Amino acid sequence: MGNRTITRADLCEAVYQKVGLSRTESSELVERVLSEISDCLVTGRSVKLSSFGSFLVRSKGSGSGATRRPARKCRSRRAG
Repeated sequence: MGNRTITRADLCEAVYQKVGLSRTESSELVERVLSEISDCLVTGRSVKLSSFGSFLVRSKGSGSGATRRPARKCRSRRAG
């Protein structure tokens, strides 16, 4: 599929095509799997899907975000 983003609808369609469940059942299955992954991550557990990848929540230190230029004071010129 190249660099295209895979959506839930794409996952549901793939399950429908390859597993043979109805579209409704395929959608419910995908939603349950994604919900289970989300629930595990929310409770601090990591998720590993063999031959696919791992999911975990990492704490990142506070940072300043993007590199920003120092703020400059604006002077207004009065007409006069």
